[in-house]
Amino acid sequence: MWLSSNFYERAPQYWLLIGLLLVITGTYLGLQVERMYMYFGVATGVTCIVWSVVVFIRRAKRLNRQPIETYDEYLEQTCELNQSPDGLKRRF
Repeated sequence: MWLSSNFYERAPQYWLLIGLLLVITGTYLGLQVERMYMYFGVATGVTCIVWSVVVFIRRAKRLNRQPIETYDEYLEQTCELNQSPDGLKRRF
């Protein structure tokens, strides 16, 4: 599915906005109507906010990658098995 670049680049901001609206609406309805609306609205809102942060962080990491010329460089940048817990690169 093709998305325009403007929409794709701003997707984390849309998720954040939707999450904030869900938290506000859930809180309002929870206080006015029934508590179930508050729990559901706040839970889904927080989920949207967390998802927006996750997408933003993943994209920021991807933008920091250097251009690669060989497959070995690709594996060094993408394969998590090449990284040790202390951050040093492993060579087999």
